[in-house]
Amino acid sequence: MRAPRTSAAALAVVAVVTTAAAASAQPGDFGDPSTEQLADSVHVWDPDGTVRVWDPSGTVETLESETTDGDETVLTLDSDILFAFGSAEVGPTAAERIGELVADVPEAAEVSVTGHTDAIGDDASNLELSRQRAETVATAVTAARPDLVLDVDGLGESEPVAPNSNGGEDNPEGREQNRRVEVRYTS
Repeated sequence: MRAPRTSAAALAVVAVVTTAAAASAQPGDFGDPSTEQLADSVHVWDPDGTVRVWDPSGTVETLESETTDGDETVLTLDSDILFAFGSAEVGPTAAERIGELVADVPEAAEVSVTGHTDAIGDDASNLELSRQRAETVATAVTAARPDLVLDVDGLGESEPVAPNSNGGEDNPEGREQNRRVEVRYTS
């Protein structure tokens, strides 16, 4: 009968030691990892096929296009980039860029700044919006080049460069081309 008591006593001692060891262990202390655990935790990343090179061509819209009309240079500013819908306000970065665009205009040149809209909305509202946008661009031009003599006007929807509609259907691409501010000067 002594053997069973010794076994019970030994189990009690093992239980006490195990419980004491567990109680003294810090939370998250699992001991040193085995070599196998370390090997399983290392992941090698192979970038082949996962890294993409971004090409901005075709995704970046330019603010302006430059053309010639006889002896005049025409800078056409895209109103969709410059202005929010129905707004005539531009941020400081856009105003600075407008100033850069007129840097090469001959000194004391006469410059025409003309606003245009698409045909959405009524004539009177479009006329007023085109005038306000032309004034905003003129203010940026004057800030950069106070020597220039400006003639500022808004023509609303009266001089489209593309059809606002085709066959009675809306033409968003044409309307976009019509929303513009033109800066003209003699080259």
